[in-house]
Amino acid sequence: MATKKISKKEWQKYFDSFSHKFLKDQQPEYIEIQVMSNDIGVQPATGWTILRGITYDPKSDMLEIQVDDLEHNITHPKEIYVEEVEDGWVTGIEVINKDGEKNIFDIR
Repeated sequence: MATKKISKKEWQKYFDSFSHKFLKDQQPEYIEIQVMSNDIGVQPATGWTILRGITYDPKSDMLEIQVDDLEHNITHPKEIYVEEVEDGWVTGIEVINKDGEKNIFDIR
């Protein structure tokens, strides 16, 4: 498993490719979302829920994580790191906002 930083110019293509390759079959994938900051510590944003898609919209500068019953949106992300296995499957994502807040995604 390798952790790598995804450059901003690659975000849209990277997440579109991941969603189309891994999230469009009949077997559901699950995600747990946590938010971490100096003010609040680590807080769960969701429990384990079905992951429907991840997209980045460069016009609004927003990363959108679609889960079973809601969307988790991150406006103006500053950095994105992913943990990948050999076939490109992403097991974790860390998104750092411009104010230093981190959104941490575990994917199974």
